[in-house]
Amino acid sequence: MRRHTKAIAYSTILALIGFAFSTHAQMLRGKVFDAQTRQPLPYANLGVRGKSVGGITDATGAFAIDFSKATANDSVVISYVGYQSRAFALHSLAAEKNHVFYLTPTSKELAEVVILSKQEKIILGNDSRSSRHTGWGDFTSAAGRAVGLQIPPPEIPVKINTVFFHLHENEFDSVRLRINFFHVQGTGIVPLAGQQTNVFLTTRQRKGWVAVPLPEALVFDKKDLVVAIEWLDAWAKPRSLDEGGSYMFTLSLGRYEGLHYRREKPNEVVQLTPEALTPSIYLECLAIKK
Repeated sequence: MRRHTKAIAYSTILALIGFAFSTHAQMLRGKVFDAQTRQPLPYANLGVRGKSVGGITDATGAFAIDFSKATANDSVVISYVGYQSRAFALHSLAAEKNHVFYLTPTSKELAEVVILSKQEKIILGNDSRSSRHTGWGDFTSAAGRAVGLQIPPPEIPVKINTVFFHLHENEFDSVRLRINFFHVQGTGIVPLAGQQTNVFLTTRQRKGWVAVPLPEALVFDKKDLVVAIEWLDAWAKPRSLDEGGSYMFTLSLGRYEGLHYRREKPNEVVQLTPEALTPSIYLECLAIKK
């Protein structure tokens, strides 16, 4: 009887915590920093694992994210390429407080990469395009949304040299993007092993192929790779409906049958769906000897 009473009391406490969170702790605000340099981390991911709830920090590392669709028992996961992820229970985070989070850099020893042939460029992915397209259509509500495709492993190990994607149309003055890399592992995906640096790009290009050279040596060999373009920020003068309404930023789709990657928010369950048309994204690689 006592155990039953304690169970009821414990359940009541959890219910009250959940009620308090849902009615008061809807917006979570704060800033994310590097634990060593104390510098802010721009465009860090914050989200509830497995749910379409979350967002990203802005260019100064600050965030104000609506977590009203989460529950008090959920945890906020904060992640950034090259840093150890951290998780915090939502019921421990006060809504009225400006939170400060610190992420610790990871230390990984990178394997030496030896190029077999500098002349031979290997193209992997979807280098076709069509009039069909996918993308974004506003300034902020899609921040953290990403689209991409899965690429099967090459016959020989390669170093990813440059990422290309085809712009169908860009109506903004400039757009900030991030190139994300993942490995397929079982039924899910995980960050590409060895990546230590975020691949950011700010473009003013209106249409056509965009080339993004990588700042570090990334090896692609035995596992399927997912390459995705993530929307971070955009700049343009607001315009009325008479002036054209929302701006558009779209990527072309090409006839490359495979798995289309979609993610609305950080840490949610990613959708990989088989389609005849996938985003026009491909990799220019060089053969290597490991």
